[in-house]
Amino acid sequence: MRGSASITRTGAAASFAYTPPMRIYGGVRSLLTLSETVHPSILAAVLRGFWRFSPHTRALVTTHPSLEPWMLGANMAEVDLDPLPMRPYTPEGAVTARPVMASHLFADCDGCVTLTSTTSADLADLPLPPSVGVLTTYCKLNTDPKAVYAALSPYFAGAVVHLDDRVVWGDDLVDVDAMAYRMAGLPPHPLLAELRG
Repeated sequence: MRGSASITRTGAAASFAYTPPMRIYGGVRSLLTLSETVHPSILAAVLRGFWRFSPHTRALVTTHPSLEPWMLGANMAEVDLDPLPMRPYTPEGAVTARPVMASHLFADCDGCVTLTSTTSADLADLPLPPSVGVLTTYCKLNTDPKAVYAALSPYFAGAVVHLDDRVVWGDDLVDVDAMAYRMAGLPPHPLLAELRG
């Protein structure tokens, strides 16, 4: 959920050291959701950040081919969301004919984070902004990106986008995605302005 003072950082991928959003600190359980294109070295760096800054938080990581056992520290585990029970998510005060259906874990965790890797060339062709696009991959029934973002973004504490040889991360998905487009020298995806409303 967007706070009064969103923080977005950028850095070189080669020396990337992740600091999780404040919402992760002291939480009981967090969830790291991965896109199909996650780079192993960035994934390892994000997991190190989770463990280093919040070692007592139970960190769950969605199943991914790049996830290796050595990347998981104490109190970390891989989780496959597909067989888990789903629940409806709707934005507060909204009335929709088709709810957004997604894993109950999004609501059961104290904070979720998205992680994706892309290139400037691929970013220009993505149908959705990178972090927002990750959310839709975990939803069923209603996959309208605006509905998905409105329903699920309150459960997300932040996002990480690995772009070429740079990384952008922060506690607001829209801000992180917007910064990725700026770093790539591209106009922002039009959906970002709609989501910012």
